[in-house]
Amino acid sequence: MDDNLFLIIMALVAGFIILQLRRSLGRKGGYDGKGDHGSDSKPQKKDAPQDNIVSIKNSLNQDDRPTKAPHQKNDVGVPKSSPFYATLEKINSFDKDFTLSSFIDGAEYAYGFILSAFWEGNCKTLGNHLSRDVLGEFEGVINDMKVAGQTFDNVLNDIEKIELNDASINGTMAEITIKFNSHMTVVIKNKDGSVAHGDPEKVLSVVDIWTFCRDVARDDPNWTLVATSNE
Repeated sequence: MDDNLFLIIMALVAGFIILQLRRSLGRKGGYDGKGDHGSDSKPQKKDAPQDNIVSIKNSLNQDDRPTKAPHQKNDVGVPKSSPFYATLEKINSFDKDFTLSSFIDGAEYAYGFILSAFWEGNCKTLGNHLSRDVLGEFEGVINDMKVAGQTFDNVLNDIEKIELNDASINGTMAEITIKFNSHMTVVIKNKDGSVAHGDPEKVLSVVDIWTFCRDVARDDPNWTLVATSNE
């Protein structure tokens, strides 16, 4: 694999998330309606079970979705002084279950679910949650990895912070951009198990910015990943 391909991969990835991700990861920040809290989680290997990972709107399996108390009027998870208040309030006017804190909880799960599928090369699963353009980027890397006979072997140490980066709504089409700050090891291995790129002993700081989109007038509660970038 050449250096350009490795840089593309680094721009797409931010870690491999495992079972009960939200409970084990680090602090959340920004306008998430919650205080920061520490984490004493240990690095997790990528062969852990994935049955509790869910997508943006609380659950991929609607039957397993927890019962939630009704939200008070205009309880969108940010103060009125927030530059995003008006947008989030409008989203809430279409979807009364929406708050920023619940969105971030779901985004945290979706982050792991999507990246898990990426590491595994599962394009079918990715296709259910990504826009056509983003899917094309992921598929390009997956195909190049297969041709090179290489695989990922990554460990997520923690997600330090998750924060709202932007929010907009045009008609009923809403977009929310989230910034993920995390620490991880990123390793690419050859078919024989040798390390092609990366260092399994080195922890990297990664900032990924993901944008999710949804028609909030529709009953479908799931959001689609429509853009990715990193800092």
